[in-house]
Amino acid sequence: MKAIYSRAFTLIELLVVIAIIAILAAILFPVFAQAKFAAKRTSDLSNVKNLTLGVIIYEGDVDDMLPLSRLVDNGSDWWTSRMRSWKDLTLPYIKNGGQQYGTGQTFNQTSGGGIFQSPIADAPWSNLSPLYWGYPPMTGTGDETTRFPRSYALNSSAGFNEQGKAIIGQMQTGTLQGGGGSATTLEKPASTILLAPTRTFFTDAWADTVAYECTPGGIPAGGQDTSCIQGMKNRGATFGFFDGHSKNMNAVSTITNDNWDYYVWQNAQSPSSPTYQQNIANSASQIKEWRQ
Repeated sequence: MKAIYSRAFTLIELLVVIAIIAILAAILFPVFAQAKFAAKRTSDLSNVKNLTLGVIIYEGDVDDMLPLSRLVDNGSDWWTSRMRSWKDLTLPYIKNGGQQYGTGQTFNQTSGGGIFQSPIADAPWSNLSPLYWGYPPMTGTGDETTRFPRSYALNSSAGFNEQGKAIIGQMQTGTLQGGGGSATTLEKPASTILLAPTRTFFTDAWADTVAYECTPGGIPAGGQDTSCIQGMKNRGATFGFFDGHSKNMNAVSTITNDNWDYYVWQNAQSPSSPTYQQNIANSASQIKEWRQ
């Protein structure tokens, strides 16, 4: 009688199959990770675009005046949910994310930011305590109001080249601080940053922020690999502009090209040493995030 034998994998064949699977995984996993991050970049660009348009629509309703970056009605409102910001002023046009202005309740959120929350942000709901640069400790998460995430900020340097002060101001206990004005003041709205990505809890950012080092959680500190501006892992960041368009661009070039609308004025303040802009660009170039 003829014997019937079953065919089985040898140990060598099994090891070869496992090796092939491991090689394919090593090849494909980085591709999947890149595809996932590319999707987040697209989502972030959409957020910046919509927030930028929200600010522009707001301008149209108030004679081209820009929203204030922050509003503090009383001294006791600092770093509480009774603070308001440009996010509150544009929320009626955006209607996506954050908490409504309330009675001062401190929020400790980890989600719910809507399009105010960047999908690539390292720590949009970082804890507010400790605050920094001498500010008193505070509890809560997110930006300085605790009601929104930290991801995007208005450019509080825009307007300096034209009028020697910002066109985006802030109201502190009844006093207008830091400028204020109309978007029509700008000479180059298509190349002037309106909205910037940020790691800090501040609702505004300024020209030199690109050169500041921050922890991924948004704490300014020396010796860090990351900037206080949130990067996109390609030496760049995504910005919204005063004409309504948004794009990813090299972060250091925003300084050298003066997309912040600030350095022409700043250089003129020291005619004997008009190198301030280049010095800031050189400092920014030393941050690993902007050179890797």
